[in-house]
Amino acid sequence: MLSETILIRQFELARNSTLQLAKDITEENADLMPKGFKNSLRWQLGHIYTSVEGLLFHFANESVTLPDGYGELFNTGTKPADWKGNPPQIEELVPLLVEQLNRVKETFTGRSSEKLSKPVELGPMKFETIGELLSFVSLHESEHQGRIKSLKDGIQAA
Repeated sequence: MLSETILIRQFELARNSTLQLAKDITEENADLMPKGFKNSLRWQLGHIYTSVEGLLFHFANESVTLPDGYGELFNTGTKPADWKGNPPQIEELVPLLVEQLNRVKETFTGRSSEKLSKPVELGPMKFETIGELLSFVSLHESEHQGRIKSLKDGIQAA
């Protein structure tokens, strides 16, 4: 298993990369969806935040910090076309991502080998420790960074 220091640094690197990508997301471009995309830049940021809460914090039996309505807006399978009401502003999402990074480091440092109360199965994957979940949420975040980059390219080309 990867050392705990590497797991925390891997998450920190992934999150800092997301925050760098978020710097030029504005209210004007946050909801643009070029042809072929079903989710927006705003959705990507909200989904990253919501996923870490729902996977890492929830399954590690820690307090989940999820603003009202975030599940309905940003869980897997949701999309902006189905939103009712106004989603959070980018200036709300970015500080949440920063704060979550700090909470992950504070909450999970020293706990990577800690067993989950029950294994978490996602498709063919099975996670049994906090470290395994931490590694997965970092990978998941990186996947969505690729989608953010693609969305930005599509928006710029339009």
